Amino acid sequence: MFGLHPNSEIGYLTTETNVLFQTILEVSGGGGSGGGGEDQDEVNMAVVDLYIEKTPPDLDLLEITDLLGDNARTPYQVICLQECERMNILLNVIRSELTDLKMGLNGELN
Repeated sequence: MFGLHPNSEIGYLTTETNVLFQTILEVSGGGGSGGGGEDQDEVNMAVVDLYIEKTPPDLDLLEITDLLGDNARTPYQVICLQECERMNILLNVIRSELTDLKMGLNGELN
């Protein structure tokens, strides 16, 4: 990686791994039950609601296709349309999983 000496690479990757796991611990709020704060389920629900709110709407493929016009598609345009379709699939999966997670936190069954 980056043409580093093997020992330097090990040191670099070890440091990066430690930073990654430290960041995960900080973001997750640690493992303690703490006192006087919100209930963990309420915090989780707030995070899920935030992600649902921040998830963008599907891309309008008809509008994108109209903007490209009726000319023959270049390879870049074809790839762009394919990636837009994939993004819509991904957004739908994200919304579905967040909805399932929210229902699980609420104790609802499918």
